[in-house]
Amino acid sequence: MSNSTRLALPFIDAAQSQKHVTHNEALVALDALVLLSVKSRDVTAPPGVPVEGDRYLVGSGATDAFSARDFSIAAFDDGGWAFMTARAGWRTYVEDEKILLVYDGAHWVDLGLALRALQNLSLLGVGTTADASNPLSAKLNAALFAAKSTGEGGTGDLRFTLNKSAVGNTVSQLYETNWSGRAQTGLTGDDHFHVKVSADGATWKEAINIDPATGQPSFPRSIGEGAPLSSRNRLRNAQFGINQRALSGTVTLAAGQHGHDGVKGGASGATYTFAASGIDTTITVTAGSIILPIASILMEGGVYTLSHAGTAQARVWQGTGSTGSGAYAGAPFQTPNLTANTQTNVEFSTGTVLRPQFEPGAVVTTFERRRRSVELLDCQDYYFNSYAGQPVGSANPSTYISQVLSMTTANNGFAAVGFRFPTTMRAAPTLMIWAMDGASGSVSANGGVTTAAAQPASISRDGFLSVQNLSGAAWTAAAIKFGLEASAEI
Repeated sequence: MSNSTRLALPFIDAAQSQKHVTHNEALVALDALVLLSVKSRDVTAPPGVPVEGDRYLVGSGATDAFSARDFSIAAFDDGGWAFMTARAGWRTYVEDEKILLVYDGAHWVDLGLALRALQNLSLLGVGTTADASNPLSAKLNAALFAAKSTGEGGTGDLRFTLNKSAVGNTVSQLYETNWSGRAQTGLTGDDHFHVKVSADGATWKEAINIDPATGQPSFPRSIGEGAPLSSRNRLRNAQFGINQRALSGTVTLAAGQHGHDGVKGGASGATYTFAASGIDTTITVTAGSIILPIASILMEGGVYTLSHAGTAQARVWQGTGSTGSGAYAGAPFQTPNLTANTQTNVEFSTGTVLRPQFEPGAVVTTFERRRRSVELLDCQDYYFNSYAGQPVGSANPSTYISQVLSMTTANNGFAAVGFRFPTTMRAAPTLMIWAMDGASGSVSANGGVTTAAAQPASISRDGFLSVQNLSGAAWTAAAIKFGLEASAEI
């Protein structure tokens, strides 16, 4: 053997003359390889003016004196180039890049990558000891995460992703004091976003629950000591102060027939009286039941609480019509698992009904009072008439609709009136009209002196554009007068 195994240093033969030459060659090779550093890497041609002791890593496809020396170490000593073939595990420092490289047997690779890409670790502790329960643990006073900018090859964004295996699992962030839980946020047991708090780490109270389908938040523990959220009460006209149909005395309703705004008869109809006391009106149901329907658009789903200050028992059910289901119970009570975007009905049996409130969550809050003007517009979203406190269809009403015609209309023609409802109704309503003498399906034509069969036309949620002449006689270019009822009740 004439050279060493690892560094290929020349051996001195026993009978060799000029042993110092071989010895010096070995020293030069050691000088080139021990504590190896190179000026640059991936060099494919010798530099123009090399300096004694310079070393380079030859790149792929090298030419001139570096030809056929790919990935070798080129050392300039004694005015010439010497080449050493790297072996797996050799390391070098690249001066112009300030990085460490290691030879893997085929290529020079960045040694720092071993620190930049730690894969499949079982435990990692920063400032503390990780264990099987907490395989990633850190004990420190501050942590910083910054987005990688576009100038650094990133996007400028930063997102943390927490993932769970299935809907029924939990993914959350837990906040503790002295290792006892105090607050938790996340998807806990379902896909709703929850905010929970605890005073002892054992009993948790939910403060916020956000439905992923609607984005609608609910507040199961109410919203604190302040005023409740506006429109928290899903019931329309819960003070029973709006009475557009001008009901009086004992009210008798058939199944599904409407009485006070927001009130209709149950499956067996209803008989009730009502009395105002201060700012509230109490309804007393003496027979049957009354239903307070809630439009589907107002229902986010989940748990709701019913409360009221009367004696009547109640039940809550979902669906249309007047036939309910379920047992009656004394309020307050909670109804869980209500379906979102579904008409919901609060039905009261015999007894008194006072300040009913149906609200999301599991906690009773203070009764919500709304201004009369706001409540009236809400009711007129479902029902409107022009009689202003007089019974609908009354003869010679004190309030009515009067429109002056700009031209004579032919038989079965249309008189343009362009009437707009007080508010955009929830759906295009069913319309009824009455002449000034109380004749239904008619108007008072020709200045209001002739009763003529007619009906509204071009009806929308906002109003109607014309009245169709069904009388068989021409109308003169004078005013027509009539009373009106528009209903989009549920």
